[in-house]
Amino acid sequence: MAKRFTRFAKVFCSCAFAASIISHQATAQVSLNPFTTSYIQDFNTLPATASGTWASGTAYMPGWYLNRTVPATTTLNFGTGTSNAGGLYSYGPANNTDRALGAISSATATVGEFAWGLLIQNNTGKTITALHVNYTGEQWRSSSTTAPQQTTTFWYATNPDQAAFNLSPKSDAGWINVRDLDFTSPVFKAAPGALDGNAPANKRYLAATIPVTIPNGHYVMLRWKDLNDLYDDHGLAIDDFSMTWTTETTSGPTILPVELVRFTAAAQDHTAHLTWVTASEKDNDYYIIERSPDGKVFEGVATMKGKGTSTIQTTYTFTDSAPLPGLSYYRLKQVDTDGSHEYSKAVPVKVQALQKAILYPTITTDDLHLELPTGAGYVLSIVDLAGREVYKQEITTIAMRHHVKVNTLQAGIYSLLIVDGVAQRQVLRFIKR
Repeated sequence: MAKRFTRFAKVFCSCAFAASIISHQATAQVSLNPFTTSYIQDFNTLPATASGTWASGTAYMPGWYLNRTVPATTTLNFGTGTSNAGGLYSYGPANNTDRALGAISSATATVGEFAWGLLIQNNTGKTITALHVNYTGEQWRSSSTTAPQQTTTFWYATNPDQAAFNLSPKSDAGWINVRDLDFTSPVFKAAPGALDGNAPANKRYLAATIPVTIPNGHYVMLRWKDLNDLYDDHGLAIDDFSMTWTTETTSGPTILPVELVRFTAAAQDHTAHLTWVTASEKDNDYYIIERSPDGKVFEGVATMKGKGTSTIQTTYTFTDSAPLPGLSYYRLKQVDTDGSHEYSKAVPVKVQALQKAILYPTITTDDLHLELPTGAGYVLSIVDLAGREVYKQEITTIAMRHHVKVNTLQAGIYSLLIVDGVAQRQVLRFIKR
């Protein structure tokens, strides 16, 4: 029996409003068309070595607009988190093109508050019924030991007129807040100073499906809003934005063998996390999860058993613990019990490669969790304070995550020595209780 994936979607009400903030001359937007299935923005075109300029009401990247409550200021600051000065920031490591878009708002007359947004037009030829949004929130600075958690909030609005969106952070009229996409600072009431926004402890992966009704030719705008807080502001930013969408089906109400509600891929702590949901299944034997570096040539990386025949919604998840570094693509090969098969669309994900090993917890009684950069040929050694080697293990797989049992060691302070296949060394310390 021939199979094909179909999307399962409902029609929801849209919202529109007329307060104008984007110029009628502004024509740059992201176009969703029948030949594209996803959109990605990694912000790596933001300044990486020196400050730049981004004026209020203009687009720095195609479709990405900015609103400042102090429009006379146009500076886009290059920053690593070391500065507490208010302003719009291109955050990231020094002299590194890996950037994130963020801000430190202020009530001063030269800084103000900020909102940035992505203007999108539906040119698919069909009504869009859902947006599947993913991005990473990163914290690049802690402001003070008294500052509580702070949030960069996420909103969206729809309208047939691209000039009708009021991007100002001072007005929420016509906007709908999506709380699942609000980024709240992971670090708060901590010593002031720079943070590594790429470190797992300082970032959060956020994802949500937004039900919408966007007729062909109409627009939707996604907005992030950074307001001035009562306390000194932390340095919060967004990075690695990706989006897919669902269009309204034009076929009749016939239920096909596998109804795919959604399929998403997202980076989570240097792994690729896949989620797909089916509304119903018939004679579905199994899935093959396939991966590609370019979206053209795919290889299977795992299989997962299907539900056979089912009329209830089913959620599947898979984590690729050794993903390809950088941008890659995943798709599903659905195989029927008679051997026939069909492919899902390919979804993109950008995974930042782990540069150094991570060890946690650093105080333990039983187990250590070790994350290694992708590769094989590692040798692990545990050495006590007297310099005696008390443990040794060779890692022959390319898996990122490993468990090290230390329950038999005496209480004390130890060093974990990691040597990779080219003799590079890293030393991590832990306490055994």
